[in-house]
Amino acid sequence: MAEPLGDNPRAIVRREVLRFAIPGVIGMVLLALASLAVSVAVAREQSVTDARTTAEILARTVVEPRIDEGLQTGKPARMAELDAAFSASISGSDVKSIRLWNEDGVVIYSNDPRLIGETFPLPAAIAGGPVQGMADTGRPENRYLDPESSWVQVSLPLTGGDGSRYLFEISKLQDSLQQEARSVWIAFAPILAGSMVLLGALLVVLGIRMARRISAELRTREELLERAVDASEVERRRIAADLHDGTVQHLAGLSFALAGMAARAQAAGDEDTAEVLSDAAATSRTSVRELRTLLVDIYPPNLEGSGLAPAIADLLAGLDGIDVASDLAELPDLDPRVRAALYRVARELIANVAKHADASHVDVRLTQVGSTVILSVTDDGRGFDPDVHRDGHLGLRLVEDLVTSIGGRLTIGSEPGSTSVTVEVEAS
Repeated sequence: MAEPLGDNPRAIVRREVLRFAIPGVIGMVLLALASLAVSVAVAREQSVTDARTTAEILARTVVEPRIDEGLQTGKPARMAELDAAFSASISGSDVKSIRLWNEDGVVIYSNDPRLIGETFPLPAAIAGGPVQGMADTGRPENRYLDPESSWVQVSLPLTGGDGSRYLFEISKLQDSLQQEARSVWIAFAPILAGSMVLLGALLVVLGIRMARRISAELRTREELLERAVDASEVERRRIAADLHDGTVQHLAGLSFALAGMAARAQAAGDEDTAEVLSDAAATSRTSVRELRTLLVDIYPPNLEGSGLAPAIADLLAGLDGIDVASDLAELPDLDPRVRAALYRVARELIANVAKHADASHVDVRLTQVGSTVILSVTDDGRGFDPDVHRDGHLGLRLVEDLVTSIGGRLTIGSEPGSTSVTVEVEAS
């Protein structure tokens, strides 16, 4: 399974800032919605409270003083007096329905004459306390209320002078509910808007600071990596120079000396000694060749002079027992920093194939498509799990860091019998 690694530093910064900013924006939206819900709930509660207050005032000032036998029996004069009192009290208000039940559930008074004399199940126990809430227009006594409107209903138990019990009920139209909600919302809006602006400004400042900090950390990481690589190159150069000027020269001299001694022993007729000296000379020459190959690996040729493709070809020439296929395009316009990083990546990947893959074939390709340079190394080895090896394998972490430092993209696909590592990077 292919797995992309090594995001561009700008993409990393953008991702981290979004991780910080998105929860903040969501929180601001939720705060606005919660404030709106609270304002509606407050307006609704206030409307219910107002309806109860209205019902209590009407009950004490209009109904209770007029409860007598004439009202109980429905005398026209008493009914007209009650109509007049209610008309004066609720004129211009949202109270649209008034009812008075006796304890048998009979409506003895209503401002809608169609309900007078009808019997309904009492909406609340007469002996209970006040009941208020949104009206159920599906109840039979509410059939004349507009079902498309919202109504608040308040029921109050009353007691007449003779001890008789009644239930007084009003229905208040809630056309003003939205207006009340808007009023509350408008009252809260300046505070909410100011808070959201301050929060947004804070998020922007924190986001910018976080982006700058991440950018600085990425730059520091890249600088440290470059210094580490440069230090490694200096050390490689020193070791290569010491080996070339010391050990390799000494071994070369030793091989010539042994060859001369073998020739003299041969001339003297000492065949056994001549054979031993000849074998030692051959071994010395083999060691010299191996050391020179190692020198190329430790300290590569001048990439500016020889080019990236020949340098990678020299790395492949050092593979023993592995069938090599390659397609290496020369890319003269590569940025020197990119060229050096790609060589180091190729060197690490080829070394991994030689040391760990147990492969019989490796295919290395270096191409350019448009402005994108592509380096791929594919082998038929035993494969590995990228997730496991990334944390524990220093070479793979080094490759990932190198690719990241030049803004490239690293993709690893591995399974038993096939491993492919691909690097994509802009040429300049």
